Amino acid sequence: MVSCRAHYTDNDKILRAETLLNSSPDSAFKLLSSIPHPEKLPKADYAAWCLYYTHAQYKLYQDIQFDSLIRISIAYYDKSHLYRESGTAWYLSGCILKLNSKDKEAMQAFKRAEELLQTTGENKTKALVDFNIGDIYMHDELYNQSLEYYKRSLKFFIRTGDIASQAYAYNQISDMYNQLDYPFDSIMHYSDIALRLSKEAGDSVNYYSILSRQGELYYNRDYVLSKEYLLRGYRFFPAQRSKYAAFLSSIYSKLNKPDSAMYYLRVSMADSLDTESKLIRYLAGAYVAKGEGNLNRAFNYFQKAYLERDSVFRKSIHSQLYRIDKQYDLTQKERENARLSLANRNNVILIGILLIAVLLALIILLLINIRYKRKHTVYQMEKQRMEFEIRAKETDNEQKRKMLLTKLQSQVENAVSFNQLKTRFTLPFKHETFIEEINKHSIMTDKETQYYIDEVNDLFGGKVLALLNEYPELTRMDLTVIVFIALKVDIFDCCSLMSMTQNTMYTRRKTIKNRLGLNSALDLEKWVDQKIVN
Repeated sequence: MVSCRAHYTDNDKILRAETLLNSSPDSAFKLLSSIPHPEKLPKADYAAWCLYYTHAQYKLYQDIQFDSLIRISIAYYDKSHLYRESGTAWYLSGCILKLNSKDKEAMQAFKRAEELLQTTGENKTKALVDFNIGDIYMHDELYNQSLEYYKRSLKFFIRTGDIASQAYAYNQISDMYNQLDYPFDSIMHYSDIALRLSKEAGDSVNYYSILSRQGELYYNRDYVLSKEYLLRGYRFFPAQRSKYAAFLSSIYSKLNKPDSAMYYLRVSMADSLDTESKLIRYLAGAYVAKGEGNLNRAFNYFQKAYLERDSVFRKSIHSQLYRIDKQYDLTQKERENARLSLANRNNVILIGILLIAVLLALIILLLINIRYKRKHTVYQMEKQRMEFEIRAKETDNEQKRKMLLTKLQSQVENAVSFNQLKTRFTLPFKHETFIEEINKHSIMTDKETQYYIDEVNDLFGGKVLALLNEYPELTRMDLTVIVFIALKVDIFDCCSLMSMTQNTMYTRRKTIKNRLGLNSALDLEKWVDQKIVN
């Protein structure tokens, strides 16, 4: 009854604020703030006021620590036919919870909003709900689920024609592709679309953010292009100059521009950096020191870079295990839900069978009762007929006896015998019972091998990748074996790292010699030392 009574507001000021919310949230906020004692408004008006006041606060980036106002809207609209307002209220509740780092509760609110908005035409709100769900999955490093929701949000952003928001969605999809090791061309395809749309929308902040990100993606692929993009980010985002300076210092070192490399190295030293950027900074420092001929300092930087890389590797392994645990938890929950669903379905079937059995038993009992009554009626009628015949016969005999007494004047005795009918009734019972019984880890990934190839190539001045130009038949696996030889990894450890038997490894080394045009008797380790290490 409460649900049926819930209705939308007809307050002029609140309706005017609603129309201003997207184009001018500050005007909407002022208009709503001008309403004195909104808590004294009728329930429908107060619920709408709470909804749009909170929405205006959120759009104006105000600090909202409590969701008490939006809870009033949720309580009023929940379980009503006003799905647009109810879904929007749950969306705002999720936003507030997310701002206060309550991701679990925020996810529940966003999921509820997604359910309520499903039948509405609120494509913008649907897109924002899915985008926020994708963000939460991304923070939990559940990249597959995050990618799915970013793509859903893109679909709704396209329907709204909002190219600025589309750019954000395309950029996030590109980042998820990068996290999931998709091909580089696919990563850049979505990033380029995001870059173009942000430029068309006039969103300079997002445009330079995407451009800077592309500079990071091109690092170790195209130094010139990477430098150009990172310089733009360096100029546009002063707060992130230390991070971009670390990349730029490393790139200028590889481009043999020591003065620029030293300049940006000093800039990067000014602030603390995240782990990945620190690794780049230490490598840049090593290259600069090496260029200056200060080998001891270069060694110290390389040592720091190695320790930082080891930290990154451990963190990566921890993140992978965390994601596996998360995936396992989700799988377990899905299985439990499936088992519960199956159990509920079986219970319904069993209850249905029991009801049918009870009905059949009642029908059989009813039919037996009717048959019994019918037989009893026939028996009674037959009994009455026999009793009538007996009485009639007795009367006739009595009349005959009296006639004999009168005529013969003598008395004789007549014997009358009677037969009794005994019937037996047996009921057959049948009972039937029906029973139904229902019922990894790859040793090294391509990303890791490529990482070692790139690092050893940098370590030995680009000699590793230069082999591809000189010997184009070499494969990634060939380069990996050569890299391990250059690192002095013995053949038994190589077999373990690459998940090969010794025979397979010897065959691989023989193939490498053939592709290098080496004499089979020549020692491959000696050739690698002469060609790459020395």
